[in-house]
Amino acid sequence: MQAVMALCHFCENHGPRIVMTCQPVRDVEEKESSPNPSTSLDPSTSDSPPGPIVPLIKFDGECEFHHRKQTKSEDGTSYPHYGNCTKFTIDLDDRCSACSSFRNGPCLLSNDHQTRTSYISSEVALQERVYERVKIACLRSLSCERSGDLEENGGTNSSKTPSKAPSKSSSKKPATPRKWRPEVIHEEPINAITGTRIPPSATVLQEPKEDGAKKALIKEKEEADGCVIFGDVDNGYCFAFVFRVIDAKARGFHRLFSLVVVTNDLTFLTNNFEYFKTTLGGIKTDLQTLAQEVYSKEILLIPKLTDEDIHKPEYQNMVGKSGTPNTKMAIQTDRSLTAVTATEEIWVRLHRHMMWTLRSPTLAFRDRVMEGKPTQDMMVLLELDQSQIVELELHHPNQHSVSMAQLANLKIIASQLNASNEPEDLDILIHTLVTGGQVAVESREKECCRQFLLAISNLLPIGCIKLATYKDQYLPEYSSRFNLIGGPHNMDIPLDVSDVIVVRVMPRDLSIVDSDKMSLENCVIEVRRRPENDGSGGGLPQIVKRYRDLLLDADVRDTLLESVLRTTREGWMHKAKICYQMKHHLPASEIFKHITGVGYDDRQVVMYWTAGLSDAYKQHVIASLQHTRHMSIPQTSTTSSR
Repeated sequence: MQAVMALCHFCENHGPRIVMTCQPVRDVEEKESSPNPSTSLDPSTSDSPPGPIVPLIKFDGECEFHHRKQTKSEDGTSYPHYGNCTKFTIDLDDRCSACSSFRNGPCLLSNDHQTRTSYISSEVALQERVYERVKIACLRSLSCERSGDLEENGGTNSSKTPSKAPSKSSSKKPATPRKWRPEVIHEEPINAITGTRIPPSATVLQEPKEDGAKKALIKEKEEADGCVIFGDVDNGYCFAFVFRVIDAKARGFHRLFSLVVVTNDLTFLTNNFEYFKTTLGGIKTDLQTLAQEVYSKEILLIPKLTDEDIHKPEYQNMVGKSGTPNTKMAIQTDRSLTAVTATEEIWVRLHRHMMWTLRSPTLAFRDRVMEGKPTQDMMVLLELDQSQIVELELHHPNQHSVSMAQLANLKIIASQLNASNEPEDLDILIHTLVTGGQVAVESREKECCRQFLLAISNLLPIGCIKLATYKDQYLPEYSSRFNLIGGPHNMDIPLDVSDVIVVRVMPRDLSIVDSDKMSLENCVIEVRRRPENDGSGGGLPQIVKRYRDLLLDADVRDTLLESVLRTTREGWMHKAKICYQMKHHLPASEIFKHITGVGYDDRQVVMYWTAGLSDAYKQHVIASLQHTRHMSIPQTSTTSSR
């Protein structure tokens, strides 16, 4: 969720002001899989006009660097970050030490490499739109009514309502309203003998106690704390926690602050209401604790007022107890939060608090796609060498585009073979491929062979692919070593290699041959040699018919075609797994009776696809069989001894 957090203060000199803003900046560009963030503050992820660069202080983990390095980049910093850190906001408001934090100096930076997000704390937000919304939230949070504490009103409401209904005798003489008032500023005591009230002049004047004044001050401060949610569609929504920080040199001995979380999503605030109330309340308590310690020390060093300095009213008992101690105090309205809390690293602490407050809901509400058990293709991919992965183009920086290009070429191959003079060539090609035969491609251009073989490899599980994109000469051992092989034009393949289909690919224009952008659409594809057992004498396997229908369907393409092909492969790989387990228990003639959906024509496909199972799965099956046999041996011997 996109949200901004800020600390606001009602300055006695300038009114409501934003003191500190923590803003997440995310990487919106699709980058490579490498987790290296950019090391420049250029607006590479934004189309906004260039603006002044914000100098940064890196604060990553427990490391703090308050001095910038000597070797700087062109923009003045060498700290890695995500997103755009260019500042477009111009703050023209007057400020003093009480309502400022970083001013124009360096701000704080923390990087979250897991979500590719940088958290930047500065005096105001970097973008003008965000700054305006936080400014409105600051003004409203420091001036609006907040939610009250139920415990404060509980005693008042109960005292206003009598516990019992009035009796008949009391109804004759109605009680005065004054009798039921819960709090009276002053009430003259009643003389026990005469029953009349003692005049104020006879009352003894007493000074308020210092302890009572301090407790009243703390109670007043606690009762002023509270949270509220407000906002609208135009100005965004805000969760505000308003509180007061005690200060011996402030008017009224306290300063008004608010912590605000501003976002466009009202649901985000309501769903996390208790979370923000707890976390922002913890930050508030931390600041108040630090300020209370400073206040307790400063109040002892200030001389107290004498009786001559205090102007006592004639009727002092009619005046409520003062909530402030009687001391000689010099008011300092421009006192910064650093001085109020006596903590030099107060901005670093607040940055850490704000960063984790914004980061935790993002991690908690992050969508996670659970893929379940790994497929056989995933397990085989972990077992392949890096060279094989590169040759099969299974780990490309732009893998999606590569896969879509291969599927487009696969559709072109199917379309051309189906439109040729021998339409059954498409069925022969697919049948040879899925039953373990060899597909050889001839071309004058190596790239044509490579694109053709990579395209048809999408019809096989990864474990069944034995690929050689180009060989200058066909050797006898290649017939059993590779099932996909490319070679030069008129490649000499021995006649004793019976189970092979030879396809020739000829580009119409050699100038368009490009390793990155080449398409088989500008090539002529024809079958030059067919295998002896092409499957034409009997029925075709179900998967051959399935593949043919998918490749010739004009509506099934791109991502949909990729998903359907993957689902089809996984379905037949499940049958291959059952076949591999059954062949260790049953004779070959009984295996396919226990596998549903496998006909007579499908048996060769399933038997060949068992070779595409991962080594880890095969070892697991063998280990399970050995364990079962080992457990059955003691049981058999015990039974025979009995």
